[in-house]
Amino acid sequence: MPADADYLAVIRSASAHVATKAGCTLSEVADLRLAVDEACGLLLRNTVRDEQAADGTGSAGDLFCRFILDDATLRMVLSRKARNAAPPQNDEFGWTILSALVDDILWRADGPTVYVELVKRRGAGR
Repeated sequence: MPADADYLAVIRSASAHVATKAGCTLSEVADLRLAVDEACGLLLRNTVRDEQAADGTGSAGDLFCRFILDDATLRMVLSRKARNAAPPQNDEFGWTILSALVDDILWRADGPTVYVELVKRRGAGR
């Protein structure tokens, strides 16, 4: 989807739906919605959009979200192609909020693509 704050509601809604289907409590669903929102904000604030789409699709700099669900974890991987990226500081307010809402956070760059991965461990019996 376009890397624009106006579209973040779609990702928040999708994350809430996936978390609900994964058996998360209402409190966990709310935490994940907030975490996805903050992670998208960090990704948008800390990267400079890459205007050139190598594949000709016009999707350069768009925001991508992938959900990975297994027996033990729910992973949300947000990414975008960027010309320039500055990883957030560990003591940055947004990073501190994310640390309180999810079990693990990973910021990484792989070539021109920057990723933020959020991990929420699922409780026993889910």
